[in-house]
Amino acid sequence: MRTTRATYGAVLSGALLWCAVILLAPLSCAAAGELTGLAGGIYRALHLVCHQIPERSLDVLGWPLAVCIRCSAIYFGFLAGLLFYPLFRSLDRPVLPPRLLLLAAALPLIVDGLAIGFLVYDVTNITRAATGALFGLVVPFTIVPAAQEAAGELLGSTPPVSHTKGLSDA
Repeated sequence: MRTTRATYGAVLSGALLWCAVILLAPLSCAAAGELTGLAGGIYRALHLVCHQIPERSLDVLGWPLAVCIRCSAIYFGFLAGLLFYPLFRSLDRPVLPPRLLLLAAALPLIVDGLAIGFLVYDVTNITRAATGALFGLVVPFTIVPAAQEAAGELLGSTPPVSHTKGLSDA
């Protein structure tokens, strides 16, 4: 039981740190009135995971977040999902949801991303944020039990993880 709670705490701490770093770049620039070495390092590092197109980013105090709006929505949605997780699932009895749930949450994100190339509809920052947030909110319900199971196996105290059956799990 301690392993499952500690694992949840580690995942939550990591998400908090990641989101703080995303916010730190523009806050650092705003405080200094210019691009700082710290902010420049953050922007360069996070450019490895995000295109950082300025018109697709939210501004904080006149400076863009270190990732685009879709990535921001995924990461902050993930953090929100982690915070809501204990309200919907027991930390002591991890349950992996059906894979279909993760696919269902990813589908709007995928469609929104593909719509840009095929011009199916006008992709806006609102659709980017909405589809990213939906995906981010759902991901913790798979990540937390999987991390708890992995930590239990690694530490030799495997938690009893239940695997729910879905259409893609049969």
